[in-house]
Amino acid sequence: MVVWEPVLLTDWRRPGGSQTSYVPDRRAEHFWDVDRRLSALYGGAANLDALAGTRQKGFRMKDVVWDTALVYPPGARWGQPAKLLVAPVAKFQEDLGRAIE
Repeated sequence: MVVWEPVLLTDWRRPGGSQTSYVPDRRAEHFWDVDRRLSALYGGAANLDALAGTRQKGFRMKDVVWDTALVYPPGARWGQPAKLLVAPVAKFQEDLGRAIE
């Protein structure tokens, strides 16, 4: 699942093909979360360190969780920590790729 939330001034509408093409995996489903509900459910940026066992962060977030990938093991249930968190995605794309193979 790829969840898009508005964060930057240019993010105030559903992402189009030029944005979704950054995730070419045919298994990916894209969702638009205009109200940032998922970030709130995760506890916002203040709760980021509790979201995964392994974390690789290259920037500090102020309020919403954004430009972040969380990789969960098969069969994971809501509330379980991810096995990997990377942010920003582009900086750690090789690690992310290995985690989802």
